[in-house]
Amino acid sequence: MITRCVLLLGIAGLVCTAQEKFEIGGAAGYGLYKNRTITRGSATAEAGFRSGLLFSIVGGNDMHRLVGGEVRYTRRDNDLKLSSGGTDATFSGEAHILHYDMLIHAAPREARLRPFIAFGGGIKYYRGTGTEQEVQPLQNFAILTRTSEWLPLLSVGGGVKFRIAKHALVRFDFRDYMTPFPTRVILPAGGASVSGWLHDLTPMVGISAFF
Repeated sequence: MITRCVLLLGIAGLVCTAQEKFEIGGAAGYGLYKNRTITRGSATAEAGFRSGLLFSIVGGNDMHRLVGGEVRYTRRDNDLKLSSGGTDATFSGEAHILHYDMLIHAAPREARLRPFIAFGGGIKYYRGTGTEQEVQPLQNFAILTRTSEWLPLLSVGGGVKFRIAKHALVRFDFRDYMTPFPTRVILPAGGASVSGWLHDLTPMVGISAFF
């Protein structure tokens, strides 16, 4: 899957190159999940993922003076988790994000400082990688599984680009990656339910080359 993502970014880079206004770079950050509540009768548990590191690559271009677009791939290392009444259950996991964002800048390309807002969509691949056990803590709420799941994703956020050289910039990004709750990877138990979208809050810092 990662190979496919890199290939897509490569294609995006070639398209950008043809337009002679493009950017390619990498970033790292720390993702913070806003998890959901699983209910079973009057009892509840927090279900979702632990916060963790992320790594990202991006390729984009400026279509107009203030408007651009970019393709971004992000890998998230984040364990699955359940918590209730002082008891925790965890399970190794990871996620892969691929999306396209439109960027609206507050300053033209020639400016040294370019704040922007970003919005778009794509897909997110959740994957449990741990070892399943016959008995799991809090299994009356949900089972943390060694399965995978593709889900649609909405991306909203913004950031700022700061030019440090003729063809180099540092950028600070923040995204809220939103997906439906992955009920195959975190499988609600019989009589339990979870609703709403999962929010993945991701501040990032990166460096890019632009031409």
